Amino acid sequence: MFRGSFVVGALVLLFGAAAVLGFGAIFRAKSVAARIDAAAAGILAAAMAAVGLGWAPLGVVPLGAATGVVFLLSVVRIVYQGPRAAGAAGAGRWSAIYGAAVAALSGWVLLSASSGAGSVSDHPGHQLGIILADIMGAILMLFAATGWLLGTFAMPAESKSHAVPRLKGVREALVAAGLAVALYAIS
Repeated sequence: MFRGSFVVGALVLLFGAAAVLGFGAIFRAKSVAARIDAAAAGILAAAMAAVGLGWAPLGVVPLGAATGVVFLLSVVRIVYQGPRAAGAAGAGRWSAIYGAAVAALSGWVLLSASSGAGSVSDHPGHQLGIILADIMGAILMLFAATGWLLGTFAMPAESKSHAVPRLKGVREALVAAGLAVALYAIS
């Protein structure tokens, strides 16, 4: 699916680094829920790195299952966690909704990459509406990556908001940037 060396290199680099940060965060996490979230982020990033390597047509079932498990974990967090205090970084319903949206976009990239392994005319996103939706998704994920980096490194000292933990912010920015590249590549 991804034939350009720049696209493949960018996907493997972005998602590979995010997977390393995700799996590394398992050891730094203090609670079971944080370990599960870190493992889910690492699994999703590793699955998307495999898609970038071109393994989507061959491994659509295991990669789809991994993406589906991460999506279901986010849905469980949405349903059962409820809103938390504003001071809890990474907790709450909105964080889970964002995680579910990222997993859903990853599933869409996996589906498009696995079915579009032939010529460009075989691509399911060959219709104008889906191409525009992919490009709009890529632009939104670029904004998300920028937001994660700003929330991590550009919080003023006098602000009442808490900065995002550095490893989580960088990991989420890498995943968002990788999804932006992948959505642009499948459009």
